[in-house]
Amino acid sequence: MRNLFLALVLLWLPATLWAQEGRLERAIALWLEGNDRDSLPMLAELAQSGDATARILLAQIDVKDRGHSPFRAGLSPSEARALFRRDTGYGGFSQSWLKIEAETGNALAEALLATRHPRPDPSLISRLRGLGEVEATDYPIRVVALYADTETKRRVLDSDEMMEALRPYVEHQLDPVVQHGDGLGALRQMAPFAAEMIRADDPDSAGMAGLLALGFAFGDASAQNRWRGLVEEWVLTASAMRPMADLCRESCPGEVTGCGFAMLALSGGYFEAIRLDTPLESVISQERFLSSPRARLMTLRRAALAEKNAGRGWIASYDEIAEMSQCAADLIRETRAGYE
Repeated sequence: MRNLFLALVLLWLPATLWAQEGRLERAIALWLEGNDRDSLPMLAELAQSGDATARILLAQIDVKDRGHSPFRAGLSPSEARALFRRDTGYGGFSQSWLKIEAETGNALAEALLATRHPRPDPSLISRLRGLGEVEATDYPIRVVALYADTETKRRVLDSDEMMEALRPYVEHQLDPVVQHGDGLGALRQMAPFAAEMIRADDPDSAGMAGLLALGFAFGDASAQNRWRGLVEEWVLTASAMRPMADLCRESCPGEVTGCGFAMLALSGGYFEAIRLDTPLESVISQERFLSSPRARLMTLRRAALAEKNAGRGWIASYDEIAEMSQCAADLIRETRAGYE
């Protein structure tokens, strides 16, 4: 009888684990489709049941979602805590799933939790890469650029672990005297064949550099800027810009280049646009994420909901957006209406 019981348990365990893995993949697929209403509660249920992957993924989605859906934006603080954290039962106090997993010794959770702190730590870049989280090195590299000493910055720049898209940012922090030097560096990276022509004393270069460094209202978004065509082409061809390019090809087929340029500007420029990454690369590859409806929705929402300052109005009016692309302005008007 005891042997029969053990045999039944051994048969039940794989089936249970398979069912849980299947439910996790279903939740991921729904989330990538842009369905927060169904996917987030499924992930929360798995997290509450002890699924470490669901816990880490949910914690990452919480902080890396670049454009909240109307469903998520409509959650009360208590409802948001119930979805993304563990309730301790002490008067609304809750704990991050990432912190809970880190306390168990989960190496991935420990590394991702460390990225939440603004302390320059080059070793964290190596740890994340070793765990399969290359895209997650974005923030640690930026922190090194801002706060590390010159020797450490140069060491990271010269290492094989440097994210090439961030090279202009780190180089600018080594020599920040030139205004929008990071934007100039980004422009040179887009057009290495014209690097000598991209200079701080050239009005077109300086104007485009301001926009690339900080986004709309900080540079020259006019059609007369001689670098605009080059930047528009980059948006349509760069791998990191795939969601932006796909969004504009699908929604604005007659204004693809203008739409892409508008989305780049409204997203905060080059250094913000490239931050649209998978929440957990070891579970959802960057390729899968960038090709998903979720990434396109994040692109649109990030541009549509950008504010000048918190609570002080949209970063750009519809007329200002229409000067870059009328179709983009219509898309953004429609998106904003969903949050009213």
